[in-house]
Amino acid sequence: MAYILTLSEVALFTLIGAAITLASALRASLRFFFAFAWRLWLWGTIGLIVGNLALFGALSPFLVGIGIAGGSAVPISARDFLLTQLILFGPLLVTSLGILIGCLYGWRRAQGRAHSGV
Repeated sequence: MAYILTLSEVALFTLIGAAITLASALRASLRFFFAFAWRLWLWGTIGLIVGNLALFGALSPFLVGIGIAGGSAVPISARDFLLTQLILFGPLLVTSLGILIGCLYGWRRAQGRAHSGV
């Protein structure tokens, strides 16, 4: 379920970012927002990608050598439980945080450009 939410979050962010950037580029009344829109979209996407790559890099050593079929049942420790929760809900959290931090960075860069007159 968490992966479906993550994929829908990525799709919505991409579609809404594209629509707002395109609308601000084409409509004269929204042209002032174009510098903000494309930076938010760009840096939000970069944050999304970097966050998910960092999560995958952090989890990949734990995922090597996991057997799925067969085997005997072993008791679940607190470490295993936390790792399972991180695997299940980590992408949703990291995707949201990546988009948020990337958009905040893009907003700050756009504000700096707006104040400098570039």
